[in-house]
Amino acid sequence: MKTRKIFALLIAVALLFSCAALAEEELPKVQTGIYTISNKTGEAVTEVKITDNVTGESNDWSFTGDDALEGDGLLILYFDIPEGEDGEHRLTLSFKTKSGREESFGTLSIEEVNIDLLAADAMTGATPIAFSKVVPEKTGNYTFYNQTGEVVKFINLIDNEEGTAVRMAFKDGFDPDESHLISFGVPGDREDVTLTLQFVTESGKIGIFNTLKIEDVPITLLNIDSVSGATPISFTAPAQD
Repeated sequence: MKTRKIFALLIAVALLFSCAALAEEELPKVQTGIYTISNKTGEAVTEVKITDNVTGESNDWSFTGDDALEGDGLLILYFDIPEGEDGEHRLTLSFKTKSGREESFGTLSIEEVNIDLLAADAMTGATPIAFSKVVPEKTGNYTFYNQTGEVVKFINLIDNEEGTAVRMAFKDGFDPDESHLISFGVPGDREDVTLTLQFVTESGKIGIFNTLKIEDVPITLLNIDSVSGATPISFTAPAQD
């Protein structure tokens, strides 16, 4: 155990000196392509390569045996070029399958994109891949405060349109005066998303609020018996003592 701790310390010291050296020598600025590749060929893919059409430099990802990229497998690849250079149609993406099929696409750009490697009978013309843009996710972050006066058993957040849900079940209960953070993400191109918030207390009381928006906000769960109206929550944090 002592040897392991000393080794970790030596690594930390080495990293410290490395970081200091990098700080003195500014790293070259680059632009990065990020490619999330899905195998839709109907067979195992044994090689994927990205080649720079300008410099000839390439990165190869080769798979052998059980490591082959099987059907519906995902691979995330990165490729850098110097900042300021033209990244349009800059790269060639090529791949090989287990049966020996070889395909390439010669006008890949520096971008963040999803790419499907297509089966031969699914190709449109001579293009062996299909693109779909990456849609950034937007996330609501909700800090819940339990002011119900009793233990909360679980909290549900439900997408009113899609029906997807996040449930926060508390193994030992969500005790009064405690707080918990729960996040809920949706595709960034969706507008006017609303959620239904449900919480259930140990005594079986149910609180529901069905017009929660995607936002970062504190939410206080209130004692259902003491609230006026039908709103069992408050969008403020409890006052600190």
